[in-house]
Amino acid sequence: YICEVEGETFYVAPVMGKGLWAAVWGYIALDENGDQIAGAVFDHKSETPGLGAEITQDFFEDRFVGKMITNGSDYISIEVNKPGAPLNDHQVDGISGGTFTSVGVEEMMSRTLVVYHKYIKNLNRS
Repeated sequence: YICEVEGETFYVAPVMGKGLWAAVWGYIALDENGDQIAGAVFDHKSETPGLGAEITQDFFEDRFVGKMITNGSDYISIEVNKPGAPLNDHQVDGISGGTFTSVGVEEMMSRTLVVYHKYIKNLNRS
């Protein structure tokens, strides 16, 4: 989806994958250049309450805002790490006790956003 909010263009990409027990999914908003995450929303079918199900909470979703999916031109996947490690512009803290769900979020973003990154770059060349 391409949308405009307060004069700024954003690209919203659906992402789908598998958590510990079943499907996880979400939407990732990218900036007009397709380089930076502007927003993230996640949901799940049946992840463990208090653990993997926490992907739906603001504290987890907000970790993605401002993270980069490029190094300026080439795609770099977002990494969801064990909590507490130092982070760079392409990494977020995962959920303690929700490792399989965190891995599912990382995988679905990696697999999906590379396609949207190419699409947005091609649009911006036109």
